[in-house]
Amino acid sequence: MSIEKATKIFQLKSEYLNERNIDLDEDQFIYMVNLFPSLLVVLSDGIVDKEEWSTVKSLAKILGKEFATENLGKEKEENLTLIYKSEFRYLLKNREEWENKFLEALREYFEHNNSSKEFVYETMVLFAAASDGISEEEQTMIDYLNDYLELNN
Repeated sequence: MSIEKATKIFQLKSEYLNERNIDLDEDQFIYMVNLFPSLLVVLSDGIVDKEEWSTVKSLAKILGKEFATENLGKEKEENLTLIYKSEFRYLLKNREEWENKFLEALREYFEHNNSSKEFVYETMVLFAAASDGISEEEQTMIDYLNDYLELNN
């Protein structure tokens, strides 16, 4: 699906990349948006512990390897991994500014791309279980996001 079909995610991409002065292509940005609910789960108990941050960094590395493109230079994989880690850290620190925009864009995106829902749900559970199992706060956030984003529909 082309990002242009999902108006809110297209607008979000433009606004976010402008503000952050980074260059991500459509697929790279969409994966970051798909991971935003997992970041909310990580933050739900008020702290990002060592195990949770390790999971975030591991995922950034996987995405760096998967989505590295030639225009990122010789160390493209490492560069994209660093971009993802930096943006995940930024989003964790600036949740209030971006939460509604990301969730609204993702909700509209799912109207045209149902297949990403399972990835988003499974990633939230993975992040929540990264430390000592899923806490009550994390489960509450997962349930809220599951309902809001209509992940099981």
